[in-house]
Formats: sequence, structure tokens, C-alpha cells
Amino acid sequence: MIHLGLSLTPFGHDPEAWQGAKREALGFDALLKQALLADEAGFDFVWLGDSMGERPVDALSPVATPFEPTTLASALATKTKNIGLIATAATHQHEPYNLARRFASLDWISHGRAGWAIAAGTNDVRDREYVELVGALWDSWEEDAFIYDKAAGRFFVPEKMHVLNHKGANFSVRGPLNVNRSPQGKPVLAAISNSPVAHLADVIFVLDGAPIAQVARERAEVRVIKSVTGFTGGAADVADIFEREAESGIDGFVLMPSTTAELGSFIETILPELIRRGLLRTALKRATLRDRLGLSRPVHPASLERAS
Repeated sequence: MIHLGLSLTPFGHDPEAWQGAKREALGFDALLKQALLADEAGFDFVWLGDSMGERPVDALSPVATPFEPTTLASALATKTKNIGLIATAATHQHEPYNLARRFASLDWISHGRAGWAIAAGTNDVRDREYVELVGALWDSWEEDAFIYDKAAGRFFVPEKMHVLNHKGANFSVRGPLNVNRSPQGKPVLAAISNSPVAHLADVIFVLDGAPIAQVARERAEVRVIKSVTGFTGGAADVADIFEREAESGIDGFVLMPSTTAELGSFIETILPELIRRGLLRTALKRATLRDRLGLSRPVHPASLERAS
């Protein structure tokens, strides 16, 4: 079974696509329309890119989405029902506590459909510490820490709160995070295959033509997703390519259509062929992003320690 995602852009991934589109494509309603189309078609996630977190210098790409990704994901979460929302955020642009809080909040708002696409900076050591720190902050509370016991006057169980007290080479963060443990245990982590933090990711994006990176984690716990741009040939030809890629170890594809119209064409012509061949599983309703991707729910370290 393969997974499908959509890289969301206002006009399409062809840099010239904007010239044949209407200005309204830049607005939220138009982006929501694309997300709803993918949601109803059974896609597993939309990927909200951010030009790898780079700030524009002397030009603005028409391929870029005009909204800050986590803000856009929060808005989409209130309008979509099933599709996962993977938003890009750069390690060198956000303070780790605030970023951990933002994605934990998004996971609650979306009912467990949040993912963080990590845009790494230029310092590999700092990036690794950053991502591990955010993950540790998400472990601030055990699953059943909040009991809301009005009779006893107990809001939470103090023993199930874990103050981090992190003091590393680049960051000092006390914790705990002021958001309850996320519906997924932790939001899904995604990274580009050549990222210095790819070994920490649940989802690895492989750019078209690039080799699949070595991953340090168990293969069953990682989903390798390949980006695809443009679709040449008929539905059977494209389905043949997807099938061969899946047999070679690719778990799914994130579509980067040249134009927004190409997304509709994919859904109308190619998707039915993939379904006919049994390459797509039956759409899951009201599932978390981890459920959709077949990823296990992270167990809190304290629970693991007690069980050992």
C-alpha cells in the first residue's frame, strides 16, 4: 500500500503557473479548496513547505505559499476532517520551547493530524540538539497526568509531570511544556533525506532523482516518501511507475503538480487506476496522521522505565 501527500502551493510547482491563474489563488479559500479536494480523495497529508525556511532576499517565488505554515495548518485543521497537516518550520528561526508548544497545540486542534517538516540550519550539532530538545519537551506530561479530580482538588498528578532541565551545548530549557501530551503521543517528524536530522524523522522526503538515504531507525518505523512532479503518459503508465517505485522500497509519494488543475486530473484519472490495482488502502476516517501512515504511537519514557 502506498501513501499519498500533496505539496500545497497557490498556483502549482511550475514557476510560470501563476501567469495562467487568477489572483484569488493566493487566498486562503483557494488553498483550502485544494486541501479539501485532497482530503475527500483520501490523501494522507498535505505538506506546507516554506522554501526550507529561507527568507527572501531580492525575489519572492510564486511557488511559495504566502502564509506562515503552522498558522495555515491551524486554519486548515478547522475545515478539513481526515487529512494530515505537515507544516515546515526552521530550527534557526524559532525558539525551541515555542515551536514545541506550537506543534503540540496544532496536534490538539487537528485531533492528532499534525506533523513537523524540519528545515535544518547550517549547524548540524545544534540542529540535532534542537530536534531532540523539542521531542523531550513533548514528553513533559505522561498520558494520564491530567485527572481533573474536582472532589479531591487535584488538577494533575505531580509525579507524572517531568521537568526537563535541559542544559546542552546550545540550549538551556527548564520545561515543562504547558500543553498536555499530544493526541499522537508526539506530532510526526518529517525531514528531507539529506538533512542532518533525517535519522530522527518518522517521514523522510526523497527528492526526485535522489538516492534513498541510510536511516538509523528501524525501517518499519520510517516512511520514505518520494516527491513527484508532472505526470506524463496515461493513467496506466503513471500507475506502473508508482508500482515499481513501491516495489523498490518507496512507501509513498508527495505530489508536486505543475498546476493546480493537474491535481484534479490526477484525482480523476490516475487515482482510480491506483485503487483498481489495490495500491491504496481504504481511506481511514477520523484517524491520526500516525495511524494513516502506519506509524506506532511513541510510548512515554517513564512508562517504558516502569515496564522494564
